[in-house]
Amino acid sequence: MELYFRGGASEVGRSCVELKTEKSTVLFDCGVKLSHEESEYPILDNLNADCVFASHAHLDHTGGIPLLIRKGMVPAIYATEVTKAISKELLRDSIKIAGAEGQDIPYDKADVNKSLNLFRKARYNHPKNFKDFEFEFFNAGHIPGSSTISLNYGGKRVVYTGDTKVSDTDLVKGADLSYTKEDIACLIVESTYGDKNQENREDAEKNFINKIKETLERGGIPLVPVFAVDRSQEILMILNKHDFGVPVYFDGMGRKITRIMLQYPKFLNHPDDLKAAFLNVIEVESKDRPKIIKDIKQNGGIIVSTAGMLEGGPIIPYIHEFMEDPKNSLIFTGYQVEETAGRKLLETGKIEIGEFDIEPKLEIASYQFSAHGERDELREIVKKANPEVLVIQHGEEEVVKIFKEWAVSQGFNENSVFTPKIGDKINLTEFLK
Repeated sequence: MELYFRGGASEVGRSCVELKTEKSTVLFDCGVKLSHEESEYPILDNLNADCVFASHAHLDHTGGIPLLIRKGMVPAIYATEVTKAISKELLRDSIKIAGAEGQDIPYDKADVNKSLNLFRKARYNHPKNFKDFEFEFFNAGHIPGSSTISLNYGGKRVVYTGDTKVSDTDLVKGADLSYTKEDIACLIVESTYGDKNQENREDAEKNFINKIKETLERGGIPLVPVFAVDRSQEILMILNKHDFGVPVYFDGMGRKITRIMLQYPKFLNHPDDLKAAFLNVIEVESKDRPKIIKDIKQNGGIIVSTAGMLEGGPIIPYIHEFMEDPKNSLIFTGYQVEETAGRKLLETGKIEIGEFDIEPKLEIASYQFSAHGERDELREIVKKANPEVLVIQHGEEEVVKIFKEWAVSQGFNENSVFTPKIGDKINLTEFLK
């Protein structure tokens, strides 16, 4: 068995890990690293994948799949049914956005449709066979339908955690770690927050709500940028627990994704709560946005809109309208990837509008409602799995390094703990007993 890190190694974005067996070439995810400048895809040269495991629907894990089709591959693509349904919307939307922004995208709608036709349904805790190996999906606790994948080849198990979270959230149940009960030859673990614990979720929720109330009490408008998948829905559920005396306006792709999620209640922790929250918002159509903005200026309101990292989406016109008033606030609720507009705003206090860097006057706040496991959760996974070989990926370079230092301090052989970079290969056979 050989691993080849085609993307997502010592970085967050364009996740793609190749595993070669005697008869198969498998990809764990095939994503994209989105950017205003030029999106980055995995290294897909000299590849003929016959199987892809899509761990979940986020584009940094699925956005490169149509490129496989464009390059002539026809792999079997395994994913949960809700992952396929959400991926369908996100992939098609990404083509529209690229066209609107004048960006080149290396595939077209036909490639997306062909890739969707190659999806095969995977169910949690139901082993399946493919060519020369067996595989099984487990709930990863990240977003609805997210999966950890266990692959058994010749009695040696390779486990790819995907993006994972152990504790429950309002939207999804925490990860099923039953895959750790059997011997694991190689664990490929994400490390987004491998170096730190996050703010206690109850505290984060309390502080978030207090910031909303503070903003409203001083006559301001809270703007809440959210990811279309997971964060939109969780923020709606949190807001619905309170009566703010003003409407909650919901704009962007999150509306369509919420409808999809409600069609798959078994993947949700509290489906009735999500349904109730969704019924209580005012949905914003793009044609009605100018009128809605006028209403909000006159009567107040809370705006929940994509995109969560300010990389386009309807949140941008709201920022344009409300950024000059210090009574207003922009409240982040999730991780801001390096080099995104959201990360730049948090680090520099400036946002790029047209050709200029503008310093908005509204208050900037940030609370962590992350769908990724924090440091102690990831350490728990590694300890329970106790693999012969540990591979740390899906994290910024410094975080990956810190995670490795911890693993070695816990008794893992330094030569069996890998922090690969893109293009690196590991011949697992050399390291397994």
